[in-house]
Amino acid sequence: MNHEAETNKKRSRRLYEEIFGRGNYAVADDLMAADILNHGPGSPPALGTEGIKRQAVLLRTAIPDLRATLNDQFGHDDRVVSRWTGSGTHTGPLNLPTGPVAATGNSISFAEIRIDRHTGGRIVESWWIPDRFTLWQQLGLLPAPPEQPAGSANPPPGCRAGRRVLGNDDASPAPPASPWPSWPPSLRSYRRGW
Repeated sequence: MNHEAETNKKRSRRLYEEIFGRGNYAVADDLMAADILNHGPGSPPALGTEGIKRQAVLLRTAIPDLRATLNDQFGHDDRVVSRWTGSGTHTGPLNLPTGPVAATGNSISFAEIRIDRHTGGRIVESWWIPDRFTLWQQLGLLPAPPEQPAGSANPPPGCRAGRRVLGNDDASPAPPASPWPSWPPSLRSYRRGW
């Protein structure tokens, strides 16, 4: 791997370690271009570093002991892909667009996948997908997935290792109905933010 790709990986790693893990929000201005283009789910692309700072403040207010752990990372040319886990204890209010969620005292762990594009020693564009669904389950905003019965480690017919096998000629039963028949009223108007 070339020196530039390694340098880009370090920059992407610092983004989460410093801003989310340590609450050093000003580092965003050192690592990212002032006009960075951010692409996140459920909202139009946004310019600048203020969005990531707001997101970090929001999460660190709700989860003051927030830890950012890098699970996987690879880089090629100007792109770096990182898979992160954020974890800690929900001891402060979490201000969602639908209203605040009071502290639960629950241990929280959620993942995010992020792609950063680097130019001129800065992150100039990012695409990120956080696992809000798991976070909302841990906060009690959505029901947890149903427990698997003891001894049910074997996948159902027509599946291998828990994945559906395409083109299988078995007469497999229809998949079970979703355990989440509808979104709770508190999340139906969700549009952007945490």
